[in-house]
Amino acid sequence: MGTWAHGNFDNDAALDWLGETTKKLLDEIQVAMDAPERLQADEWDADIVPCKIELLCVISEAGMRPHWPEKSTLEQWKTTYLNAWDSSIDGLDPDPEYKMQRRITLVKTFNRMLHCADLNKA
Repeated sequence: MGTWAHGNFDNDAALDWLGETTKKLLDEIQVAMDAPERLQADEWDADIVPCKIELLCVISEAGMRPHWPEKSTLEQWKTTYLNAWDSSIDGLDPDPEYKMQRRITLVKTFNRMLHCADLNKA
């Protein structure tokens, strides 16, 4: 195992673990995207998928570069998620302000993901 500096991620073991962890998060997101009913506004994955994306973005912005899928896949994730959320949120009778602000947050999260993936490809 190689170690090249004093940082927590400056060794092979840490980067191997991080790679496995980010792959698991990306795989879990893909599973949810393959079953859009899991992304309806009152479902577990509707809440957790954006959290997983947020974590991947933080990792990416820290310079540790997850292996993001192709941009076309990420764009499809955004479309799939927002379509599922949009088609189900009104059935929960949300406060209009919450609905508007939550959708803005979701769009920002997916746009951040697309931006991070672009940075990692550069």
